[in-house]
Amino acid sequence: MAIEISPRIKIKASVWTIVTAAVFLILLIGFTVAYFYFAFSIKKISQELEEKNIAINPLEKAITEKEAELEPISQKIDDFNKLLAGHKKTLDIFTFLERICLPAVWFSDFDFDSNARKVNLSAQANSFATIEQQLNILKQEPALISSNITEISIGEEGNINFTLSLIFR
Repeated sequence: MAIEISPRIKIKASVWTIVTAAVFLILLIGFTVAYFYFAFSIKKISQELEEKNIAINPLEKAITEKEAELEPISQKIDDFNKLLAGHKKTLDIFTFLERICLPAVWFSDFDFDSNARKVNLSAQANSFATIEQQLNILKQEPALISSNITEISIGEEGNINFTLSLIFR
């Protein structure tokens, strides 16, 4: 028996076919590796996200409790702001009078209307010249809108009694 060797059949493939097949094979391997890499990364990130969500839940509960605790305080602050906004600043009348009044003028009665910003004062002075000087001082005062003297009379001891009306800005 004789052994015959059959000749090998040569596959004729063009270079472009081989290059295309090699590129396709490389791309297939690359996409497969990328798929598994991204699948693993997504799984890992999902686990981290879940762990962080679990860690955040107690914090959210604590924040909710603190907000519930602070709500009444916030309401009190808002109420106080409304009260403070509605509060009218009173005039510092006594300091004002002390600053502008002459030593020879003294007051015996005081009436204050905060809505009209008006003060009525019963006063005494030792002379008409003192009253005139006091009026000149009051007319120069920028805090006053007007100043009027009414009910002038001479007292038993020679002092001049009068009523002074002041209207503030």
